[in-house]
Amino acid sequence: MATSRIGLPEPGVNEWASISSEEHMMQTADHAGGKQALQGRSCLSPRQERSAAILSQCEVERRGLEIGPYFRPVTDKSLHDVLYVDCCGEGELQRKFRENPETAGEQLQPIDAVWAPGRPLSDCISHEPFYYAVASRVFEHVPNPLGWLQEIVNVLQPGSMIALVIPDHRRTIDYYRKPTTFSQVMGWSVEKPVRPTPSQVMEFLSESFEDDGTVDFNSGLPPFSELKRHYTDQDALGFAQFVEREKYYLDVHCTVWTPESFVDVFSRVIACGQLECELIGPQEDFPGRAPEEFLVYLRKNKPAESSLPFVSQVQS
Repeated sequence: MATSRIGLPEPGVNEWASISSEEHMMQTADHAGGKQALQGRSCLSPRQERSAAILSQCEVERRGLEIGPYFRPVTDKSLHDVLYVDCCGEGELQRKFRENPETAGEQLQPIDAVWAPGRPLSDCISHEPFYYAVASRVFEHVPNPLGWLQEIVNVLQPGSMIALVIPDHRRTIDYYRKPTTFSQVMGWSVEKPVRPTPSQVMEFLSESFEDDGTVDFNSGLPPFSELKRHYTDQDALGFAQFVEREKYYLDVHCTVWTPESFVDVFSRVIACGQLECELIGPQEDFPGRAPEEFLVYLRKNKPAESSLPFVSQVQS
């Protein structure tokens, strides 16, 4: 793991189950009537199948955004007209990449625009129409998830899709944490934190454990006190105090989700008129997925549409 400025291991980015490295993505797709018809799927690798499934509801023949592609993008610039955006600049990403043991054999993707914390996304990218956005294993790192989604919605054309791949915390190092609540999401949207808060840092560091790859999430886990941890409670407190004092951006899992909790929280957010989208999904089983992943879509409402609090099923 990377070493932080205060001498302790810094939480890693994209702490997800490794998907084997494959040759160049070969995705064949036709778009018709707002849906994706995928062809040649039997020839796709697991990683390619995963990308094809995630993008299946997106108009990938048009201009799109990928947030946080890091070294495992969903899109492929040789196939898609896509802008790569990250909250980190090239130098910081290079540092994280070099220090991350999961990057062996991988390639860091060059970033087109830096979405600097505290700046509107619209100020960080070109003023042009975008027709979809995708973010894989990014959402849980965002300190103000509703504000983050609102910024993305603001730069998309009406009817555009946001595709989110999110880990189910019940199969991750966040197993013992409680799912993020509606009141937390709404509270952060009022407070507008631009970096993980001391409370978010404290919760992640004090309630997560170290997974050495031998944990069997299917058979149930022992009490939290019996598991090995990356950080002691004193470490967690030290980090929380440090980020508050130094205004330091420490990358942690700010939120935790299950498919059910995401639907519950964001159905209520939409019903309150705080996100002009329709929630579609979730999909808990899609080709090439890691065991802990689920997929959800948010479709930006068209001008004549009101907020839709109900949940639609993913169209096949």
